[in-house]
Amino acid sequence: MLSRFFFFFLIGLFPDVYIFFRHVWKKCQWRTQVLYTVFSLLCFVLLVLMFGVYSSSESVATLYETSMVMNALIAVFVAKLFFSIVDVWTLVFKSRILRRVAIGVAAFGFFTYAYGIMLGRFNMSAKYLTVENKSLPQNFDGYKILHISDFHLGSLYGDEEIVSKWVDMMNAENPDVICFTGDMVSILADEMASHMDALKRLKAKDGKFAIIGNHDYGDYHKWSSMEARDANLSKTEENIRQAGFDLLLNENRTICRNGDTISVVGIENWGRPPFPQNSDLKKAETGIASSTRILLSHDPDFWEYKLEDNTDYFLTLSGHTHAMQLGIEIGDWEISPSSLKYPYWHGLYERNGIQIVVSRGIGCTAIPFRIGMSPEYVVITVKK
Repeated sequence: MLSRFFFFFLIGLFPDVYIFFRHVWKKCQWRTQVLYTVFSLLCFVLLVLMFGVYSSSESVATLYETSMVMNALIAVFVAKLFFSIVDVWTLVFKSRILRRVAIGVAAFGFFTYAYGIMLGRFNMSAKYLTVENKSLPQNFDGYKILHISDFHLGSLYGDEEIVSKWVDMMNAENPDVICFTGDMVSILADEMASHMDALKRLKAKDGKFAIIGNHDYGDYHKWSSMEARDANLSKTEENIRQAGFDLLLNENRTICRNGDTISVVGIENWGRPPFPQNSDLKKAETGIASSTRILLSHDPDFWEYKLEDNTDYFLTLSGHTHAMQLGIEIGDWEISPSSLKYPYWHGLYERNGIQIVVSRGIGCTAIPFRIGMSPEYVVITVKK
């Protein structure tokens, strides 16, 4: 997270330097130059301070409040960045019209980002998919799976009523089983506290299963000791169980219907470095009862790198990518920067007769915003 922060820090620094030397230096009075410089430096200092608080605080309220302050500062940086990118073209084409366009683009960037903070991250959508497989037992034909992922409940602090409404929407789908694929929290186990009643109300005929994701380990935090980190992880796992989920830590469970069975296998997180690699599929398969299997893996990279020649799992459910919380979706067509990092970043994919469904999740990491890639839950109907 630290390296990612400094990457975005440098992106934020570029437009300030550009605007200063292009539009402030030698074109404005010294007072304006000083004011612009002081304001820019204060923004950067405040952002660094807020990041320091966010990475070390053990208060859910403080985490949320600092993330919102960082959000406001980033909104200003986005406007400056958009302006600078377009304004560079005025150096090439010497056009006054382009300068006006640059101002308009900056305003568009600011208000679009503001929309993502205030509205976009609450615009819940439902995605409906059908997965067909010849090996599916007859009594599971038409079986309905509710797939949810990446709650990141710290990003929904104070939004208990909204989360409760989302739970009502999910329950109205009348699923046969619920599968949650990790990142219940962003850092702290206490992020779940105010949402426990809503989580307990999530219902499915054959129960609800969960795994943990990379954020649930609490690694993106400055703990006073490893014991404190481990205690937080244990509390997160216990809270997930208290919310009514059967937590699968490299384990499997069997679902029976009129003599037919399928197995749900849940592994701990595995991702390309620097993400944790704690999965143990061999252990998870211990005592497995069915040859028809569904795998819960937080990171879709496991499906790509570890199941390449393994056709035992006709369906894998994943999350993690969030579709980068940014993109464009028009009907069935969509595009997101997430595709540059993850070949399997959102939706349904098939390879060698097996399939994976990647959810873009519900909550947000660190910076609570979504533009285009709204939160979602996925209803999957499996057919023979």
